[in-house]
Amino acid sequence: MAKLIVRNIGPIKDVDIELKKVNVFMGPQGCGKSTLAKIISFCSWLEKDIDATGKAEIEGLVSLMMKFHKMEGYFRDDSELAYIGDNVGFFYRFPEPFPLCWKSDEYNTSHFRDEEFVFHKVQRSVNPKVIYIPAERNFVSVVPNLQKYAEQDDSLQSFVNDWFVAKRAYTEHQPLKIEMLGIEYYYSKETDIDFVIMDGQKIRLNQSSSGFQSVVPLMTLLSYLSSTIYEENKPFSPAENEQMREILSHVSSEAKGGMEQKLIDRIKGFLQGKVYTHTQFIIEEPEQNLFPNTQCDMIYHLLSCLNHGKAHRAVITTHSPYILYALNNCLLANIVRGNISKEEKDDLKVSCADVIIAPCDVGVWEIENGCMKTYGEVSVNKTIQDKEGLVRQNYFNSVMGKVMRDFNNLLMYKD
Repeated sequence: MAKLIVRNIGPIKDVDIELKKVNVFMGPQGCGKSTLAKIISFCSWLEKDIDATGKAEIEGLVSLMMKFHKMEGYFRDDSELAYIGDNVGFFYRFPEPFPLCWKSDEYNTSHFRDEEFVFHKVQRSVNPKVIYIPAERNFVSVVPNLQKYAEQDDSLQSFVNDWFVAKRAYTEHQPLKIEMLGIEYYYSKETDIDFVIMDGQKIRLNQSSSGFQSVVPLMTLLSYLSSTIYEENKPFSPAENEQMREILSHVSSEAKGGMEQKLIDRIKGFLQGKVYTHTQFIIEEPEQNLFPNTQCDMIYHLLSCLNHGKAHRAVITTHSPYILYALNNCLLANIVRGNISKEEKDDLKVSCADVIIAPCDVGVWEIENGCMKTYGEVSVNKTIQDKEGLVRQNYFNSVMGKVMRDFNNLLMYKD
């Protein structure tokens, strides 16, 4: 997957981790969960954006990151960043020698502004679709005429653009079924209105409950970017690639510069990045406005989307222990599945029985004082997981411990 080292950026003091298929960051408000999520989102974008080095020559990559993810003031003189992914190695003010495992003949090197180094693999192995789903996602459910707002080159506008593309895939005749809430969602192109259907009753999304307004954009993007987009955008054949190159070459030779040439360049970039190998989801607080049982169902659904046939990946920031309880259930289901007979499985009443994930594909971290917290025995990769990959019981005990102590102390005075 990828290696990430972050030092002295925002509230993060020192983090050195190996990213997995599913990455979960826990911790109190302001501890740095979103800082790590934004950095991972940007570096994942570097894996796909073939024009990133051109943009960096103008502004610098860290400058682009600060603008796109609104991280002004996060970087200081002692900040250091290293990301080593599938296609790209990116180092910002990082001491040499760089921890890069690629062979020298496998990559090209770019150097910007003394403090930024980018290594590109000659043969790209992945082309991810990157989607940052923010905690404030419910605003797309309630704010009218979003498409009329002035475009901004930031993560929020990118999320809005992806929302407008995704929701058009779900119509009144082919709605999105959200079984965990017992509702269906669709977008009416004729009226430009989002609807939810519950118990046969049609309700405008902007007049529905806060839970619906939060979960519908999340579920729509999960469904569209884990499956629908890959059904719509089939890989180009070699013959199609050759035809497109010839057409674009001919059009380019006819162009006389200005806006026409800029449009051609944008079309080239669109075509080169159209066929994705997988989606990189970055999701802030999937539990937002959801009842605990529904939070668990949300994680089960998320994992089923990630296992949809592509090598999808996810970064999750959360405050909710229920998210970890649900994830732990899926990890345990994977561990014990060989011990359960078919007859027993048919009788087993477990919501996550068919939503399993290998512990080696999951990293769960708790952030404390800008570093990764461990409990007793130090974990490989600094997670809060035990040797089997399960979230440690003493983590859950620490979460509930204070509340239960207060309850037990007060219980002594109950008649």
